[in-house]
Amino acid sequence: MSWSREEALTDPAVREAMMFTSEFRFRLRDISTEIILRLYRPLHSGRLVVRRSHDLSIPQVAAPAPAARADESDSEGDALHLVVDEMVSLYNTARAQGLTPDASWLTPNKNFRDL
Repeated sequence: MSWSREEALTDPAVREAMMFTSEFRFRLRDISTEIILRLYRPLHSGRLVVRRSHDLSIPQVAAPAPAARADESDSEGDALHLVVDEMVSLYNTARAQGLTPDASWLTPNKNFRDL
């Protein structure tokens, strides 16, 4: 018998099976820390899940309310846009308030594992 990837992971003992689809790396202007975004597709869903290496946190700026399930989307472009737009909007708000970008704005995501 030949097994598909999805069938190979259907045992009830297996939870949250996801397939890595792609990785994107970038930096925010004037901050040298590299941000990594990884996209995964849960095997039994058509959605994409985004995992990010860092969160953007600027104490002097109120973070916008997160979009509903901002870390999930149907397409790669939508998934990337939601996450990047959230970060860039906060970054640009801080810059507009006259704040100088700083590496301390990026906090490592403790649940992100570097391969």
